[in-house]
Amino acid sequence: MTDSKGEVLQDDENFRLEKIDWHGKPAIKKSVKDTTPPSRTVRIQNDVLGMKFFAGLSAANPKLEIYVPEVYSLNSGFYVREYIESEPLLEKTATLDEAKPRLDKLARLLADIDRIPPGREVGYVGSSNYRNLEQSIPRWADENVCDKLITDEQAKKVKLISKGLGKYLKPRIAHGDMSAYKHSYLMADGKIALIDFENFTSGAAGYFDVAWTYTRLYSFASSIDVPKYFLSSFIDKAAPADHRSEQLMAVLIQRTLGMQKDAEGDAKKGMEYRSRAAELLELVLQNKLELLHS
Repeated sequence: MTDSKGEVLQDDENFRLEKIDWHGKPAIKKSVKDTTPPSRTVRIQNDVLGMKFFAGLSAANPKLEIYVPEVYSLNSGFYVREYIESEPLLEKTATLDEAKPRLDKLARLLADIDRIPPGREVGYVGSSNYRNLEQSIPRWADENVCDKLITDEQAKKVKLISKGLGKYLKPRIAHGDMSAYKHSYLMADGKIALIDFENFTSGAAGYFDVAWTYTRLYSFASSIDVPKYFLSSFIDKAAPADHRSEQLMAVLIQRTLGMQKDAEGDAKKGMEYRSRAAELLELVLQNKLELLHS
């Protein structure tokens, strides 16, 4: 039986997250609430779908250095999964030298996943989708202008450099919310454990998880050399691909626009990285991928 009075880890309008006992094992119970928006309610099923998909991916590809928590129970309103008792892949205070070997592991994992054909498209369909991503860029640019996060001139440049990039995008497998600080943990055997698959899809634009990781590193790392090292490491390990630079720029542009929104919202919660967000936007607007990793 589960202990309904577990340790509450999160309790907001979206979900309730508890650490509970499951038949003598520590586990995580994630539950919808009366306040959970319908769009998020369906994601709890997608979270489980993502865990099962990645578990199958790992079983079919034994050399993939990934660990996926076991799903113990599933209901329409909650699931119970294995609790990961490991440290986050990276701490925000890590120096570049401390970060390098761990970022190399994550870059290798993402490069290896990118080599796997996605198969039938399943999972969440949203702005990460390879068919939708290009269209989301001008929309987000306009939203950022309305919110006074970027200027009209910056929005025009974003639209100009992103126009036509959609034709280069291909569907790939994505966790959908990748971070070296959250959702990824370093296991004792060297594998990377992943959690929180709400945004999982096998139809994401290629390199989407790379872009998510990069912008989060740029937001929080002790130095911007950390995200630049990560991207350089990924490019070195990734399989050769036609128009790889164009594909990377497309997802990096989108996630940089998203970073402006995130930085504004997080500033209200005491997490200040708006200057980093503005700095990255200026780099992206130069439309030279090498500036982002060298």
